[in-house]
Amino acid sequence: MNPVKESEITMASVEKFSAGAVRNQLRHNRREIEHSGNPNIDLSRQGQDYVLSPDRGMTEYDYFLQRKSELYCYNRDDVKVMAGWVVTAPQDLDPERYDDFFCVTYDFLENRYGKENVVQAIVHDDEGGQPHLHFCFVPVVEDPKHEQGYKICANDILDRRELRNFHPDLQRYLDEHGLEDAHVMTGVTKRQGGNRTVAQLKAEREQEYQQEVERPALYFGESSGPELRF
Repeated sequence: MNPVKESEITMASVEKFSAGAVRNQLRHNRREIEHSGNPNIDLSRQGQDYVLSPDRGMTEYDYFLQRKSELYCYNRDDVKVMAGWVVTAPQDLDPERYDDFFCVTYDFLENRYGKENVVQAIVHDDEGGQPHLHFCFVPVVEDPKHEQGYKICANDILDRRELRNFHPDLQRYLDEHGLEDAHVMTGVTKRQGGNRTVAQLKAEREQEYQQEVERPALYFGESSGPELRF
């Protein structure tokens, strides 16, 4: 496997959350967890974080509960009721353009998933790496089978086509809004054929590891094992 160059970092990743994980994720993004497990957080820089999601006069978790109550949702603990994109500022982008990048990216995400489904959008600039946007939303699709007319279904929203098209669609949106210098279609993203979920990335790494373990050694000389002939 070719090493990934620093300039080829994937610009966006997505994760799905069950109901039991939503509140902690929102609190983590808000930096409300006193003993966070993230060692990269610099407490002296937390004032540089800022919120892009609308102020709805209630906590983000309460809004999540309210929006969830308006939708059909399967009554299972493993249902993913919230999704979260993390979009990182490109390393070759002028830092003076970061705010523009995040505002345009937020507009892209809000238009894509629906303003009423946005739970939280926070820019973090208090960690060691590049600043990044956490965009959490309720994944909603039309559902004529139930009286609500819409249901929560992360698998339908974040299907293979969505993951494949996300980066090129975001790049096109940035280009159309004067941010041609913000390059989110990096080399590694193109090689991957689009974006993948955190779970998919982990599964692929595990599969690669298994292939390395199970692959037979080629015969280059004396060996106690059988010779492989081709």
